[in-house]
Amino acid sequence: MQAPSTTLLAPLLAIGLSAATALPAQDVPLLSRIFGNASFSSSSSLTTKEKRVEINLTTQQLKAYQGRRLVMQTKISSGKNRGTPTGSFRAGPYKNKEHYSSLYDNAPMPWSIQVTGHIFIHGYSIVPEFPASHGCIRVPISGRNPAKRLFEWLDVGTPIKIAY
Repeated sequence: MQAPSTTLLAPLLAIGLSAATALPAQDVPLLSRIFGNASFSSSSSLTTKEKRVEINLTTQQLKAYQGRRLVMQTKISSGKNRGTPTGSFRAGPYKNKEHYSSLYDNAPMPWSIQVTGHIFIHGYSIVPEFPASHGCIRVPISGRNPAKRLFEWLDVGTPIKIAY
């Protein structure tokens, strides 16, 4: 017989609850096995259900929060030569799972979420842990595909903060 949290995970995700919110702290290792490159943690005190994304260009890390709870953390690769803008943004309005670059020879940008102008958070097959893009924020599509997980979790209008 499966543990209750394992049995309940799929239906909870299907109705829009995050796995980290739905499972108790002792099941955090289970989340890592399910979602691969993305990492999760658990917290019992929530003051808000609001989602937000924080991107640290110094550490090349993206963290996604629901209230105070860290629901996802993954490596990223930002723009070379400070090509990624810093500041506070809102996701969208453009969000497309099969976007192609209008600037760089129709380069595929799966799981794209617009940050501002031509700057997107999107999936990419090669994500070194140093700045390597033209300005976009690359998220891995390898392993359990954190780019897809972020795309599915994030709503248009979700706050995104990018800083060093």
